[in-house]
Amino acid sequence: MKARECLESNFSQRIRDMLAYKKALGYSPESYRNHLLQFNAHCLSKFSDETELTKELVTAWAAARPEEAINGHNRRLATIREFGRYLQSVGQSAYVLPPKMSAKQTQFVPYLYTDAELKAFFFGADHCNTNSVPLRRYIVPVIFRLIYCCGLRPNEGRMIKLADLDMQTGKLYIRESKRHKDRAVALTDELLRLCEAYLVVRGRLRAESEYLFPNGTGQAYSYQWLHNCFRDCWKVADMPVPKGARIYDFRHTFATRRLHDWMDQKEDLYFWLPYLSAYMGHSQFSSTAYYIHLLSERLISSPAINWKAFADLLPEVSE
Repeated sequence: MKARECLESNFSQRIRDMLAYKKALGYSPESYRNHLLQFNAHCLSKFSDETELTKELVTAWAAARPEEAINGHNRRLATIREFGRYLQSVGQSAYVLPPKMSAKQTQFVPYLYTDAELKAFFFGADHCNTNSVPLRRYIVPVIFRLIYCCGLRPNEGRMIKLADLDMQTGKLYIRESKRHKDRAVALTDELLRLCEAYLVVRGRLRAESEYLFPNGTGQAYSYQWLHNCFRDCWKVADMPVPKGARIYDFRHTFATRRLHDWMDQKEDLYFWLPYLSAYMGHSQFSSTAYYIHLLSERLISSPAINWKAFADLLPEVSE
């Protein structure tokens, strides 16, 4: 834990133990960390003397918040439910929130950026300047291009270590990502040149850090910092953030554009889809196949594609 780790509640050590346990099982602790940090602060503020995960404590935490989205609320409930299950599994008394407490989720539909929006956003990234953190103006154009052009998850982009960028082979190694699934992605010549220019400046301003994109203390930037930069880029471009668009949607846009390109070129998707799956670090083939749902009607109706071959691979769209 990071942000509020120094403020110890009666649950702090058990939260750390759960995160370590999940990581050992192959899950990313980032899935739970932020909500557990918030829960830790909630305990300090409202239940500072409580030592047991009681029904009263859990239901107080689970109460819906003003303007909280259904899906966000459900993710918060899922975290406290999992924490209760973990405590029970190690022999501690704990209340486990019933699944029926979760509201019906809305169907997730990724936002796909248009060419004009991508052009505007990266214009904003290239002109997003600040005098307080000199390296930031050089980080922003590179980190967002790596996330989009390599189909990275946002956390994968911000957590890249310097040693994971191999300029000799032109490969970027993504280590211990979702489910601890390592992979290597190849960079285009244009991206390599961009990284090469960035590394010169980075070596001059923050050479001692192990991270490719270090903050002022040499650590990786937080997701909140990345999100703030995302919004700043749209402001510089003098465009509102497209409704429903997120940083993660650069990854969705990357995937669907690869499929569009292959179909335009009359390529066999059944042959190429496993390569896209490996490139994106999906643990299941179906996680990549669901992007076919997002293709345009023109391509979906193409007689050149044997859609029956995909019949068992196409789940409902979900993130």
